[in-house]
Amino acid sequence: MARIDQKESMKDLFNPIAPFRDVCKSRNLLRQLVKRNIQTRYKGSMLGLFWLFATPLCMLAVYTFVFSVVFKTRWGTDVGDSKTAFALTIFCGLSVFNIFSESVTGAVGIISGNPNYVKKVVFPLEVLPVASLLSAFFFGLIWICILVLGVAIFMQKMCLTALCLPVILLPLLLLSCGLSWFVASLGVYLRDLAHAVGILLLMLFFMTPIFYSMDMVPTSYRTALRLNPLTDIVQNSRRVLIFGQWPSWTTVGLLMICSLVVFQFGYVWFMKTKRGFADVL
Repeated sequence: MARIDQKESMKDLFNPIAPFRDVCKSRNLLRQLVKRNIQTRYKGSMLGLFWLFATPLCMLAVYTFVFSVVFKTRWGTDVGDSKTAFALTIFCGLSVFNIFSESVTGAVGIISGNPNYVKKVVFPLEVLPVASLLSAFFFGLIWICILVLGVAIFMQKMCLTALCLPVILLPLLLLSCGLSWFVASLGVYLRDLAHAVGILLLMLFFMTPIFYSMDMVPTSYRTALRLNPLTDIVQNSRRVLIFGQWPSWTTVGLLMICSLVVFQFGYVWFMKTKRGFADVL
């Protein structure tokens, strides 16, 4: 009888609807958690929400100075020699990568950092990494809004192709959520995981074409960079926001399939391993 229940449980976990169903069940709680994360980020600071805009603009200024002034990097014919266009192109890549990076980084210690939810309360723990992701996405949207405004003001164009951005960001959210579930679970058992994730994200940062275009990469290395799913997400985001081109729908479709697989397996892994959280914490 126990084997039958276990088979039924596994069958339910691998149901593609199961992750969405569980998140929707706790949508009110999820909304409260996201609201709390946003409010507490700058709570107690004198300038408050001002840092939402100051932080990305300062980062943009520094990176633009280093790469376009010191290293004299040029993007190519797509944006010409304009330093402003170069800065916006970089900023687009940074905005996409930061959503991924902040959600994964925030998920590493989110379970071990909330032991009361594990031990004393009947709590849907799977919601915590999702709340971290949505909080990162909120701040990412602020960056994207600054980007769109910059393109409209400095490049004097507003591309209709920008309407495709939600379709491009959906695989990013699914991929980030799946990996967040995975690292949130592993973070309970492996306390050194935060250091490993930090190193891996730093490597991924420079292996993603944020400060350079794929045309600058030697042909022999391009295939390796293509294995990084963020590569095509960043490139398609630039296509629709900066260059006014339609995305590569074939690439977007493949990204969606891969992201759904990571999303599903991340959910299954988390739900199967969360039974041992209380014993470890």
